[in-house]
Amino acid sequence: MKHLYLLRHAKSDWSDTSIDDFARPLSRRGKRARRLIAGHVAGWQIDLVVCSPAVRAKATAEPLIGVLSCPVRYDNTMYAADADDLLVVTRRLPENTSSVMLVGHNPSVEEFTTMLCGLSPRFPTGALGTLELGVENWSDTSPGSGSLTGLVTPAQLAEARSDPPPIRWQAAPVSD
Repeated sequence: MKHLYLLRHAKSDWSDTSIDDFARPLSRRGKRARRLIAGHVAGWQIDLVVCSPAVRAKATAEPLIGVLSCPVRYDNTMYAADADDLLVVTRRLPENTSSVMLVGHNPSVEEFTTMLCGLSPRFPTGALGTLELGVENWSDTSPGSGSLTGLVTPAQLAEARSDPPPIRWQAAPVSD
């Protein structure tokens, strides 16, 4: 079984409209969110982070890479990806890894989760989904091969810091 973590980049800063989409930085809220997510995943065993090279995605991943102490690979495919592109990225992951985090963008993160799990969860900025794939090899990943076992948002983590309720997530089945 393989474990795939899907992280949508944290909130970006739109205050300067002259900045190209690729170069858009994180907002103050995004910087806070990435710290919350990094604290949440500290101590997790993740073998590799594959990240979009967009500035906001790299900035989101930076503190996570520090607490995970794992290698990172920046993949240009992740920037303007759709669900099929993310499937290709996943199928090409090194087979000697068992847990990988992809840091990317919407709508591809939501669409990819729907493709793999048959669920249509909402991924606000900074949300982290945990998927279990019923495959032995990344190359065997296919539509329907995953189960969404968790979804956490920075807002839930912030709330949990002040009042520790259990973290909940909801996803609706995909309807035709």
